[in-house]
Amino acid sequence: MGKTDKTTIFNKLKSILLVFGTTILYLGPGAFVPMEAVHDFYPSLFLVILLIILYITIRNGVFAHFKETFRLQNLLWLLGFVIVGYILGNIAHYLYLQFVPALDTIVENEATNNFVDSFLPTWFVYVLMVIIAPICEELTFREYFYRFFSHKWLAYILSILLFTLIHTRLTWSFFEYLPMSVIITSTFHRYKRVSDSIIVHGGYNLMVLIFHIII
Repeated sequence: MGKTDKTTIFNKLKSILLVFGTTILYLGPGAFVPMEAVHDFYPSLFLVILLIILYITIRNGVFAHFKETFRLQNLLWLLGFVIVGYILGNIAHYLYLQFVPALDTIVENEATNNFVDSFLPTWFVYVLMVIIAPICEELTFREYFYRFFSHKWLAYILSILLFTLIHTRLTWSFFEYLPMSVIITSTFHRYKRVSDSIIVHGGYNLMVLIFHIII
């Protein structure tokens, strides 16, 4: 086995460890102990976890080119991705409500709604949606996941499918989440720059949140 082959294998193993490590940290203590037990200090604990994730990220050179994200022309492109994603997401949501029986839509969303309403402070849910989730999920499903594959188009397709499946758990809402997954993954795939997809992901969630509060 040549030096190049060993380096490739090492990088693939490293990407796997980064995916699972970030996922475990992101799930946090709530995945291993009852949420009631950590409810009072969960936001503070998650802030520490986020700092650990960011430290690992920086150490691995993920944000080496993040300044390119904030060029005006690029920001306009990202804004366009957010708007298109939101429009497509609403169309998908409308079709989902039209074609999926009402009882199924209630059952599919009941667990998430109960989790948010019962355990987490409202302000932290907003921070989780707009900042924490986009950072952690984009690192996992885009940046680190892509590193495992030599063929980036294969990574592109699998990233879209995996991201959607994880969020919908093999329910009909797969088709509701799919357009958003395509838009966000396409944002990352364009330059392989995770700071771009983090902004689009967070921007999309922010639009959903704002219109949910207003309407």
